[in-house]
Amino acid sequence: MKNVMIIARWEYLTRLRSKWFIISTILIPLIMVASMFIPSVVLNSDDHETRLIAVVDETGQFAEKLEQKLAAKYTLADRTPKYQVIIMKDSDPVKMKREAAELLNSSVISAYIVIPEVVLDSSRVFYYSLNVGNFKDQSELSQTINEIITEHRLVEAGLDPTMIRDMMKNVEFQTIKVASGGQETLGNETLSFIIPLIYVLMLFFTIFMSSQVLMRSVLAERANRLIEVLLSSVSPTELMSGKILGLGLLGLTQLALYLIVGIIISNFKGLELFSSVNVVLFLVYFVLGYLLYAAIFAAIGSLFDNEQDAQHAVSIFSLISVVPIFLASYVIANPQSLTTTILSFIPFITPYFMILRIGVMMPPLWEILTSLVILIVSVWAAMLAAGKIFKVAILIYGKRPTFPEIWQWVRAR
Repeated sequence: MKNVMIIARWEYLTRLRSKWFIISTILIPLIMVASMFIPSVVLNSDDHETRLIAVVDETGQFAEKLEQKLAAKYTLADRTPKYQVIIMKDSDPVKMKREAAELLNSSVISAYIVIPEVVLDSSRVFYYSLNVGNFKDQSELSQTINEIITEHRLVEAGLDPTMIRDMMKNVEFQTIKVASGGQETLGNETLSFIIPLIYVLMLFFTIFMSSQVLMRSVLAERANRLIEVLLSSVSPTELMSGKILGLGLLGLTQLALYLIVGIIISNFKGLELFSSVNVVLFLVYFVLGYLLYAAIFAAIGSLFDNEQDAQHAVSIFSLISVVPIFLASYVIANPQSLTTTILSFIPFITPYFMILRIGVMMPPLWEILTSLVILIVSVWAAMLAAGKIFKVAILIYGKRPTFPEIWQWVRAR
């Protein structure tokens, strides 16, 4: 046990003092937050540039109304209209379209809209642009045209558009989150989606970073034959256990820093992002998840002579671990569904799915206990198998073991 602690201490302190550990600890949360919030901030930021839009109105009834409504509804920061409308005027629709296309191709305008003569029957308007990826502009233009067409239809039907608008005013849909004890708190749809996703991303990066460092450490020591020197003083089991323990403590340190920063920010903002129960379960699932992947990565590191070959084997487990992130939207919307429950009991992804579900709505106690039992049994089996593989493969050079040989090592007593 003394040798295990010495190795664990060396691995922990060496990595902790590394500048790359410090940089990654700071950068990963920033990248995660930036990737989630910057796109929405950019999309919702105030516009600072006027869009020149041409309108080909084959009906002759809606172009001027569109110009007026756009000027009234959408303005820039300096209060000037966001959209400047050029109304194409000619008796020949084909000629108007051709002129609008020429303006677009010469970059005089950013887009042009064609309102067909049969728009009231077809309910279809055409938007032409060199860049059709600006969804915000398209949404604003579409909404405004829909309002104009709807008002026209109401007037044609002898109804008062203003009265209809007042009668059809949207009702504010207020979300209230009810806890298991019956306590009611004001809900936030955005936070309800983002917080569980942050949980699972934190877990994913911490587990995989620690496991990858473990694998690289084993590979590096094999490559420079340092492993032979180490094994002259300690047993393979002590070496593997010390490395797993030391790098696990490193990952736990990183995770604790993330949680502390998250708690400070949430308290400062008056948000309840982390409860005591969530933090405890988060740490438990991290420890078990890390031990499972550490055993696998340590075994992989002992089987290969270079990182390139090892990464091909690791990529399989990387793809499996990304599944919860791909299915995060489904799990957040359906945390108690049968599919979600079944996925929560698959050992390789159990930590991620359970943390994701806990962030949305606390699962039943029997599911938490069952998932923990499954993880503990899986960790025990993985550590046992990894120990046997590590003990035999760590000193084999120049020959890649076959699957039957690896299976024989695992079965050996």
